[in-house]
Amino acid sequence: MKPYQATGAVLMGMLTLAGAGASWQAIAGRRDRRRFPPPGDLVDVGGRRLHLVVSGEPSLAPTVILEAGMASMSANWAWVRRELAEDRRVVSYDRAGLGWSDPGGTFDAAASAADLHAALEVTGIGPPFVLAGHSYGGLVTRMFADRYPAEVAGMVLVDSSHPDQWARIPASRDGRTVALGNRMAALAARFGLLRLFRAERPFIAGLPAREYAEMRAYLARPQGWSAGADGLLAWARTSRAQVNATSGLGDRPLVVLSVTEQDRYAEILTRLQDELTSLSSTSSHRTVAGADHYTLVSKPEYAAVVSDAIRAVSTLAVRRAAG
Repeated sequence: MKPYQATGAVLMGMLTLAGAGASWQAIAGRRDRRRFPPPGDLVDVGGRRLHLVVSGEPSLAPTVILEAGMASMSANWAWVRRELAEDRRVVSYDRAGLGWSDPGGTFDAAASAADLHAALEVTGIGPPFVLAGHSYGGLVTRMFADRYPAEVAGMVLVDSSHPDQWARIPASRDGRTVALGNRMAALAARFGLLRLFRAERPFIAGLPAREYAEMRAYLARPQGWSAGADGLLAWARTSRAQVNATSGLGDRPLVVLSVTEQDRYAEILTRLQDELTSLSSTSSHRTVAGADHYTLVSKPEYAAVVSDAIRAVSTLAVRRAAG
């Protein structure tokens, strides 16, 4: 076989494999959608639908809003949602392009906060709210509290992102390095590679069986990874400035939760977590020993600490409202 023939054969083989992978991905994706229908409601927010899971019943405690991380979604809050729904109303949801929500719209923190507010209004879920934001979700909760301050009674930042963190970590190139990783993951998913290599993922270690399976299927699809990349790029363009311009919480209660297990940039990340306590004059910072960024919500023993922090903030918020 001549060299050009060998090259052509290799290219043809690669194209065949890519086509087979894409077809397998499409078939498996349709199967996933049948196996895992939305557990909550799809709420129209102006021509797009957001997926909201409303658990528990209204009570004297504020309604808890759970805001997931950058490329994550509502299922990742399973342990916290179950614990808190025993005696209060809890809302977890998927931002645009994540989980069961429709794609579309913009991916900055202000747009996500506006989407959430619109969805709550459509469903008739009113304030007061205690907001809990994990990772990038912390930026969205801060925007929500700034845009709708009369509705927010308190906040828990769950190993939350800091708006300046990528600027303080030069290797991230303002988050573009992480965004590229998400784009590569989306490309691999498009051709079925994330299904082929079914390694454990730190997003989901320790979740209950049903939510574990939902997250497994979700992470094998490209949509969430692509939305995460868009969100990371919007962070540098707009979200950072938006969140830095917010006015803080005043004396509304705030708990900042951080972790001990950090692979890289531990000193910088710990300093950024300390800075978040300045958002409120009634704040505390708790470090959860043994937890890392992901297991803080996905493993039950650490998620229980998150639930306790939300309960504590809710109690302080009720006392504050009572005068």
